[in-house]
Amino acid sequence: MSTSHLARVAGFILLGAIGLSSALGASLEEIKKRGYMVVATEDDYPPFEYVVNGKPMGFDHALLAVLRKSAAFEIRQEILPWQGILPGVASGKYDAAVTAAVITDERTKSLDFTMPISESTMAYVKRKGDGRIKSLKELTGMALGVQQGGASFQVLPELESELKGSGGKLGKVAQYGAFSEAYQDLANKRLDAVINNIVSLSTLISEKPGQFELGQRVGKKSYAAWAVQKGNKGLTDYLNAFLAAQKANGTFKKLLVENLKINFDDLPNEPLLPGDRKVN
Repeated sequence: MSTSHLARVAGFILLGAIGLSSALGASLEEIKKRGYMVVATEDDYPPFEYVVNGKPMGFDHALLAVLRKSAAFEIRQEILPWQGILPGVASGKYDAAVTAAVITDERTKSLDFTMPISESTMAYVKRKGDGRIKSLKELTGMALGVQQGGASFQVLPELESELKGSGGKLGKVAQYGAFSEAYQDLANKRLDAVINNIVSLSTLISEKPGQFELGQRVGKKSYAAWAVQKGNKGLTDYLNAFLAAQKANGTFKKLLVENLKINFDDLPNEPLLPGDRKVN
């Protein structure tokens, strides 16, 4: 699946420029006045968002179902590939990205983020029993799979720096629109490892323990959150209040464990950049 790789990378690189030239997204008051909010979710990002037999599943969809019950307006959902979600929010096409978007320096130029919904530190996964890769330094020269323009792609400079520090080098990198395709190539030995957030990899391994094996973390500790257009404070505050309420009543933890098979007791109550840095 190589035909759409460059388009995904270009979409990410242009995200900041899109945000600068976009129309203003709807404020919370405008959303209330018109009676609906438009949210974008991803179609293939388990365990956060995915579709089974036409039914939306995953942690973000579970939270969205709760939000629908409490919101004083209709929530219209558009399910689409990752490539269009953040640029669509930055341009004002969608009011919010209810997806596990990793908070990065580049993205905060055109987007504001809610409090984190999950840790999203990167790690690598390899084929079960592949004795060539015992630690991060053994990724030198290996064929790696990442998501086009996603956080796994953005962590590559950190990985390259660490590999060079031990006398190694970054090998061939293949970029994918969907991680399912990368995992298939890993299973078929077209890749040596795939980089993704540790939550998604933990879920993958729990589903296919005889096929894949979790490796070490890659890069700094990072977080995933929902996103709105830069400067839309009212909507950001509204979504933060919703998430805080679900944490307080126990719903957030229940849905987190059910869907992610992991719990994060120490998630911060504000968006933080990789390495626990504050957003300016």
